Amino acid sequence: MANEEFVLQLDGASDIFGAVGLHDIRNCLNTIAATRVGSVPLYRHFGTDWEWIDRPEPYAMARYRADLMEAIDRYEPRVEVLSITFKKDKAAAMDGKLCPVVRFKLHEGVEL
Repeated sequence: MANEEFVLQLDGASDIFGAVGLHDIRNCLNTIAATRVGSVPLYRHFGTDWEWIDRPEPYAMARYRADLMEAIDRYEPRVEVLSITFKKDKAAAMDGKLCPVVRFKLHEGVEL
């Protein structure tokens, strides 16, 4: 199963209490993406840097992609990120929202 690829759209959906397997990974990835660095007491480095907010879209996408890949690598040891793209959503774009889509596989030995 370690070679199987998964695709998740990070939409900021609320956590599912007691989630297991792929649902737990989705919760963790959403939490990483939605948490601003410095906002968690006693865990100030957790999350992603929101420095890219209010920047031109190409710049914001590049910075967010790089920062999110680094944060997932650091805080979600079960997955290896293969790519991050962004959902083409005109309504979200008009609101200034980026909706990341993460393609990943599980690290060797990780079971769902």
